Amino acid sequence: MSKVDDVFGPIPGPLIQEWGQDAVLVRPGVPVYNPTTGEITSPESRLDVKIVITKLDIKEAEGLYQMDDVKILIDPGQIGGIYINTDDYFEVPKAGGTEVMKVIEPKTYRGVNPVFFVIIARPQ
Repeated sequence: MSKVDDVFGPIPGPLIQEWGQDAVLVRPGVPVYNPTTGEITSPESRLDVKIVITKLDIKEAEGLYQMDDVKILIDPGQIGGIYINTDDYFEVPKAGGTEVMKVIEPKTYRGVNPVFFVIIARPQ
């Protein structure tokens, strides 16, 4: 571990736990074909997480985004160090239901040992 890991690694977790809101990270699995029924199923894993959702400027971060795109902040400790990718999405409880937010651009800091994720997501 480097000094960066020692100093900054523990910071995001407690902050997001205190200020974040409940959500579910959904990771679609590998499709499986059943030759008996002819059906294809795609198992998924679901992780209860806390996230911070912030506004995103449409000209921010190396690209143009849609007006309703958001930035999601999450610490990797909640998700067991897995890498979030564009197949994943978040289910966020809202008044009257659940809003799905599709990951369109996951960003991490510190490469193979991330201390933080900043995710650009698009409400569906």
